[in-house]
Amino acid sequence: MLEFAVFKDSAPATEWSLNHARLLDRDDLVVPGEIEFKDGLIRCNRRGVRPTALLLQYNAGESGRLSLQTCLLPHREKPYILSVELARHRIAIFLAQAEVWQMHLSQEHPAMAMVQSARQIFTRAMVTPDPAEADAHGHKALELALKASEHLALAHAEVLIHRRYKERPASRATFGTAVWPQQAGPVLQGFLKDKLNFELIRIPMEWGVVCPREGVYDWAKFDRWVEWAIESKCMVIAGPLVNFNPGRMPVWMEPKKRDFGEICDRAYDYVQNVVQRYGDNIGMYSILSGVQSNLDYQFSLKEMIDLVRTLALVVRQGRRSRRVMVELNHLWGEYLSTERDSVAPISFIEQLLQEGIRLDAVGLQVLFGDAHNAMPSRDLMELSKLVDRFLHLEPKIVISSLGVPDSVIDNTAGWWHTPWSSERQARWVSQALMLLLSKPFVEAAICSDLYDNQMTVPSGAGLLSLDGKPKPALKSWVALKKYLSRPLGQRRRNEDAAVNE
Repeated sequence: MLEFAVFKDSAPATEWSLNHARLLDRDDLVVPGEIEFKDGLIRCNRRGVRPTALLLQYNAGESGRLSLQTCLLPHREKPYILSVELARHRIAIFLAQAEVWQMHLSQEHPAMAMVQSARQIFTRAMVTPDPAEADAHGHKALELALKASEHLALAHAEVLIHRRYKERPASRATFGTAVWPQQAGPVLQGFLKDKLNFELIRIPMEWGVVCPREGVYDWAKFDRWVEWAIESKCMVIAGPLVNFNPGRMPVWMEPKKRDFGEICDRAYDYVQNVVQRYGDNIGMYSILSGVQSNLDYQFSLKEMIDLVRTLALVVRQGRRSRRVMVELNHLWGEYLSTERDSVAPISFIEQLLQEGIRLDAVGLQVLFGDAHNAMPSRDLMELSKLVDRFLHLEPKIVISSLGVPDSVIDNTAGWWHTPWSSERQARWVSQALMLLLSKPFVEAAICSDLYDNQMTVPSGAGLLSLDGKPKPALKSWVALKKYLSRPLGQRRRNEDAAVNE
């Protein structure tokens, strides 16, 4: 059994939140196990004696309330000190990523200065006999290591974005936003075209919205947006057409949710109707989301693969060149600890490709700050590492939904640096968007929503508020789009950092 000592005010804690706590195996794969807090100790129990890591939400001071993890640790009788082990892991991540990214930082670089201080304080924590004092040192080392790792991730992004756009600007379809079909009109559409100048929109033609009652289709609100997109020469991503996340499937499908044959047939009919109506006016069809997590509908891996293959074939009937995307949410695979037969996100895509299913893109939903939808907040280094895992895949990556709330929805979801606000949202968007688009395999980034509405996830993630007023986050999108609208030219080398070309 693994045990972690936790402290408050220099004494063993009498209570401790286990929000989003999970056990991890190699490759940060979530595994089943029991986690409980009692008498100042977090106890972790899983079958076997393999080294295990603990992931949980932790208040890291100025870096925010974030989901953080320890290294893989062997079971032992003496408790580990949680803050010290979290610091150990973050220092190790900094050193490993600096090597992977070939970032050669001088000792004077802010990131390197911070991580060196973190290592010194971590060493004091390791040799201090008093557990409470060691905890205090561990917490300080963790804070410094988190700041250092975010500095490193952003420095790496700056290098890559100059390399990517040195001689050519971003394409017309690099920046986009989702639109809520219920809201349309010349004012909103004019704002999207003239003020934002976005030429990529995602229209979420979810089955449950298009077909609220069995056999009854409501196309009007979707037709308005598609017609406008055609006139405005905007590229359209339709979907996810079939969304298996809780609460997003048609209500009338509930009695059939355990009948895979019925689900497959009905989904086939629905996607066929969408394709017959809009055909090549849609630039890309996002056919599925959430199928691998088994959070609501339960599938075996074979059934998941068969469903993707079937819907991809439907889209390409009559035109093999039509583009198909599959979307992934819960990118860190938290659901693996409880959901039977669920599959890790990256493993699911690898299985599809091994089965010979042709995907033109994989959509990643990068959404934080919403506990109700299991979207705990994470730091920029974790985001960068996660997206890098998709580097080796043949399909391009689309950030199909990007957003954080403009206020604290629920404390249990955490936050980045400071509690969520419209200003913090804008700051996060500015840095996360640049980091993601610096990746050469990321084809586009799409905002979670143009206009806040009851379906926006996370709540308040839109560019316009409920009363139609632009948010500071909108300026972040527009500023980076303008910045990348022309070639960046030769990058000035920072004397404090260099990267192997």
